[in-house]
Amino acid sequence: MRILLLKPRWEIGYGQMRYAKRVRFPALGLGILATLSAGHAVEVVDANWDPIPFDRDWDLVGITVTTFAAGTAYDLAARFRAKGAKVVLGGIHPTIMTDEASEHADAVVVGEAEDVWRDVLEDVARDALKPVYRAEAPTDMTTVPRARRDLLNETRWFTAVEASRGCPNKCIYCYLPATPWARFRPRPVEDVVDEVRSLPQPVFIFVDENIFTDRDHAIRLFRALAPLGKKWLVQMPTDRADDDELLDAMAAGGCFNVHMGFQSFNKESLADAQVDHAPRVEKYREIVRRLHDREIVVSGFFVFGFDGDRPDAFDTTVAAIRSIGVDDAGMFIATPYPGTQFHKRFEEQGRLLEGATSDHFGWSRAVFQPKHMSPEALERGVRRAYDALQGHFLRRLGWVLRTQAPVVLKAPRLAWVFIAGTLRPHRLDSRSRG
Repeated sequence: MRILLLKPRWEIGYGQMRYAKRVRFPALGLGILATLSAGHAVEVVDANWDPIPFDRDWDLVGITVTTFAAGTAYDLAARFRAKGAKVVLGGIHPTIMTDEASEHADAVVVGEAEDVWRDVLEDVARDALKPVYRAEAPTDMTTVPRARRDLLNETRWFTAVEASRGCPNKCIYCYLPATPWARFRPRPVEDVVDEVRSLPQPVFIFVDENIFTDRDHAIRLFRALAPLGKKWLVQMPTDRADDDELLDAMAAGGCFNVHMGFQSFNKESLADAQVDHAPRVEKYREIVRRLHDREIVVSGFFVFGFDGDRPDAFDTTVAAIRSIGVDDAGMFIATPYPGTQFHKRFEEQGRLLEGATSDHFGWSRAVFQPKHMSPEALERGVRRAYDALQGHFLRRLGWVLRTQAPVVLKAPRLAWVFIAGTLRPHRLDSRSRG
């Protein structure tokens, strides 16, 4: 069969992730499905970087769907179905919104696709596709093959690695607790290290939701990576940053940047978001210092719009970010994704805004009525906070470039990413109100 595996373009505002558009993240999940499609002619397309081959005939088109790209995915599905291809939708949005997704596809995969993909291929070949393929349990990570990286549009200096899946935390705004794959599952350390060893790229990101869930496993992995000389970045929860043994293993293993979800400096907002694993706000400065002592860049993530946030939240956050010395900041508008407790709350309270379509769910648009301000004020406040922090980011840039010289020597392109992201940050979604 001729199979196209497609990731739609992510039509979201990139202002809140200032470096995102300058770094190419490979579609690992589709690469894994390509491996599981041995014996067929497979192509993987990431529409963020690749042209979509509408002019070719396909027997099967598999599309991975996020909420903010759902409208785009459905349009693509219709276009390929009109040409005679069978279309299968999978990913987070079809898993949560199965009935909706089924209206736009020949079949929907609910849950992780690895254990059902061969059934899908066999049924397509027999012209006997079922409407829904449901993974019975989270995938055993010891059975997941490596992605076919020869089909992925990767750069020569940067790529992605998956060492685990799942996270035990229950943050009210996170989609993960609503999915069938929330349970934490690590890959064997030796498998991850062997894959990293095989990569030509000197820099990579761990795409795990929470690689730190199993502390001892994480330490073993980081220590095993040390001899390889690779440099990497990772998403890290704040509650792990007071562990010197863990931090030392990270630094020795090649970590140069953490993406840390501080979420808020407002204790009321943290409680509202059910971020009960976070340390006291008073410890944030110490967390950053510990990482800086090991020359690890700290990219802090912050969320606005919780019921504890009032109009002064933006100025308070700007001052606090300067105070604790975060090197970069991603600032997001709280977004009630379907299936989350957040969405259920706002739906029950009648606070979801009419007219908000799926492409508004990209972190830079207010799609609900905040408790203490207007949706327009929430959006303006985030934009104003970015503007107010520009000088701080510029001052931190010197330290970042100085301490990361060994990484830049391995991957000179990284220096451009740091500099361009700081000097010419992307604005938030131009469709934002106000």
